[in-house]
Amino acid sequence: SKSSEEIKQQNSELSEKVHSLVSKNSAMKLDMEDLHKKLEMAELMIQQFSSQAGSLDANQQLQMALEEKASLETQVAQLSESLHQLQVERDQYVEKLKEERNIWQQRVQQLSEQVHTMAEEKEKHMAQIRELEANVTEL
Repeated sequence: SKSSEEIKQQNSELSEKVHSLVSKNSAMKLDMEDLHKKLEMAELMIQQFSSQAGSLDANQQLQMALEEKASLETQVAQLSESLHQLQVERDQYVEKLKEERNIWQQRVQQLSEQVHTMAEEKEKHMAQIRELEANVTEL
C-alpha cells in the first residue's frame, strides 16, 4: 500500500506537469498564430512597398511622404485652431451664463424683498382694519 501511495503521488505530480505543459503548449500555439498573422501582414507590406518601389524611385517616395506629412501638419494646425476657437467660444458662453445667473439672482432677491415688504404692509393693514373694526364696534 505504501508503494501504491507513492505511485499515486507520482501520478498526481506527473498529471500536474502534463496539465502545465498542455497550458504552455496552448499559449505557444496562440503566440505562433499571432506571429503567423504578423508575418502575413509584413509580407503584404513588403509586397506593397515592392510594387510601389517598382513604379517609383526612392526620391519620389520621399517626396510623397514629405507632402503627406505637410498635409497632415496643416490639418493638425487647422484642428488646433478650431479647438482654440471652440475653447474661446465656450469660455465666452460660460461668462455670459454667469452674468445672466447673477442678474437672475439679483432679480430673485429683489422680488423676495418686495414679497417680504408687501407681507409686512399687509400685516399692518390687517392690524389697522382690526383696529378700525374695533372702533366701529365701540361707536
